[in-house]
Amino acid sequence: MMEFRLHDRVYYSDTDAGGIAYHKSYLNWAEHGRTELFRSLFPDSSQSKLAAREGILNVVKSISIHYRKPGLLDDEIEIITTVKDVRKFSIIYEQKIMRGDDILSELSVKSAFINQKTKRPVKVPEMIAARLKEVAL
Repeated sequence: MMEFRLHDRVYYSDTDAGGIAYHKSYLNWAEHGRTELFRSLFPDSSQSKLAAREGILNVVKSISIHYRKPGLLDDEIEIITTVKDVRKFSIIYEQKIMRGDDILSELSVKSAFINQKTKRPVKVPEMIAARLKEVAL
């Protein structure tokens, strides 16, 4: 199992007037975590390269998020991303947004690949599935 860790910070643009992170900020941080995990595993197959070369897009099919504690302005945070399962048409990720030892939120994300033109589902490309299975839980 591989945990991918991405460090970030809660910026003013992530918060409301009281300095508490918006709920959408957690979704953005999680997206950054998945994107950078993918980039670290497939340096020649970033999302933009897959779209240009293969005509496929990686999209979120569903998200479940549990907010535990608020992120606050200037907090140093860590986004921890793991691959839970790789299926024929989807990938399941587990993610945590952390502030030190405190869990701010936990997410379960299902992503899928679609054809860029038709927007119809396509199988997870074999080379991607094989590599993700190597690092899965």
